[in-house]
Amino acid sequence: MNEVGFVIQQRPYPPEWIFALETPNFAPAPELWRWIKSIFLNPEHKLFNPDHSHLGSFYYPQIAVMWAKGGFQKQGRFVVGQTEKIMINAGGWKKERQEEQFYQWFNDLPDYLITIDATYAQQANDVDFCALIEHELYHIAHKKDEWGIPSYNRETGKPKLTIQGHDVEEFTGVVRRYGANKEVQEMVNAANQRPTVAKADIYHACGTCFLRVV
Repeated sequence: MNEVGFVIQQRPYPPEWIFALETPNFAPAPELWRWIKSIFLNPEHKLFNPDHSHLGSFYYPQIAVMWAKGGFQKQGRFVVGQTEKIMINAGGWKKERQEEQFYQWFNDLPDYLITIDATYAQQANDVDFCALIEHELYHIAHKKDEWGIPSYNRETGKPKLTIQGHDVEEFTGVVRRYGANKEVQEMVNAANQRPTVAKADIYHACGTCFLRVV
């Protein structure tokens, strides 16, 4: 048993070699995406979150996940997670070089990439780790059309995705499940409700939150 209050499937940890000297700073994490799908995107699991159901039909590495050896400082906060839409706008060798790197990592060119600080993940408890993962998942939203209706790809039938910044739904969804720290306690009405999972410090520094989302 753990802080969540019931048995949780063993979560993946970063490979030990990533912490060694003179080793690559990044490592693809297909095992982490499999875990995400089996926990948060699985209707049969107690931690299933319907807010992420639009991601259930996507496979790795359409949505790729990777470990970074450590986080980084940005705007006075330490970033331990980041979600981004892969966009290669360059041409010539720069474009080829960027694409080649992704193919070396994932054997494909991902649509979205979630990067997690391996050092943080190594020491975080289960609740804080789950809260961080869901925080990043909320950044990959179901795109809506001009009338505010969720849109789908006509050819594949899959949901159209888009990157979004923080919004009320994201705060409410994570805080409802994990509780809030003092910085968001006053901002979110859901913080006044009993968390359905456990208390957690969900205000992790997130690189995506520093990006300009349009």
